[in-house]
Amino acid sequence: MFTTLNIVIGLVFILLLFSLLTSTVLDVIASILSLKAKNLRYTLENMLGDKVDDFIQHPLFRQISYATNRRAKLSTYYLPDAVSKDTFTSILHDLMDAAHTDGLAEKINHLKDSDMKRMMQFMLRQSDGNLQAFKAQTERWYDEVMVRNSAWYKRTMKWWAFGVGFALAAILNADTIQMYQNISTNPVTQDMLMALATDYAERTDSVTGPTLNLTLEQAVGKVDSVLHEIDKVRSPIGLGWNSEEADRNLPWWLVKLAGLLITAIAVTFGAPFWYDLLKKLLPISVKSEKSPETVAPADVQPTPVQEVIVTKQPVKQKKTDGSIDQTEQNR
Repeated sequence: MFTTLNIVIGLVFILLLFSLLTSTVLDVIASILSLKAKNLRYTLENMLGDKVDDFIQHPLFRQISYATNRRAKLSTYYLPDAVSKDTFTSILHDLMDAAHTDGLAEKINHLKDSDMKRMMQFMLRQSDGNLQAFKAQTERWYDEVMVRNSAWYKRTMKWWAFGVGFALAAILNADTIQMYQNISTNPVTQDMLMALATDYAERTDSVTGPTLNLTLEQAVGKVDSVLHEIDKVRSPIGLGWNSEEADRNLPWWLVKLAGLLITAIAVTFGAPFWYDLLKKLLPISVKSEKSPETVAPADVQPTPVQEVIVTKQPVKQKKTDGSIDQTEQNR
């Protein structure tokens, strides 16, 4: 059981490192492609329709955009990663001339026939013409849309993680099946991975998944750090390709593909998942390694065997004439 646990811990540690590498590469991609900013643009387009350009060019929104890291260049300005509920409501009410009820209703009626117009008319009816109630309805609309958008975005990032994870696994030959075989057949590798995993857990308080809001320099720095950790285990677990593998038959390549897919699927669980699992397994391994000790009593002396002296009692004999022997009598 102890050997099996060490193998599992070693494999979990490797998958943790690859999950960290995947998340940091995602940060690089997100920084270059501005994924969060583009997701915000997509969400605003769904909510505001043809009013999205007026919203983005509003002075308040442009000031917020310039105050953030400039990543997603759209026309002459940059888009932030997110916009707060209060900011969204304030800008939308300013665009809709919501200072008084009559102006708001007129503005809504002049909108093009679209989902936004129907949504605004619905919120106006729900608020009974009350401006404060209309603002509350707008905030509720924003919250509901953003919650669903966040869930959709997380699912999208899962697919991004799978694609990036598979690409990295293919480049580094990070085949989970092969890594398991290399770890399970080599006790030295098991001990090395246990030592590295223990050291990593002791000097790391927590890990995070892709934040998707790092600068390019920060993301590249994280990639270098994780690659340094992976380089420590590269040879023992068999990372990398060699010329002999190019001549393998079809069944071998099918098993290889399965191993790479397992690695890609594993990294979609995220680095925090594998880190938490590692932290739970390490204490169990420490307990299993300790064998029960038998403690001998320190001051207990062996019980001495006491000599038992058996004294033979004289047997009184009678003479034939019935008198007692004189010797016995004197005694």
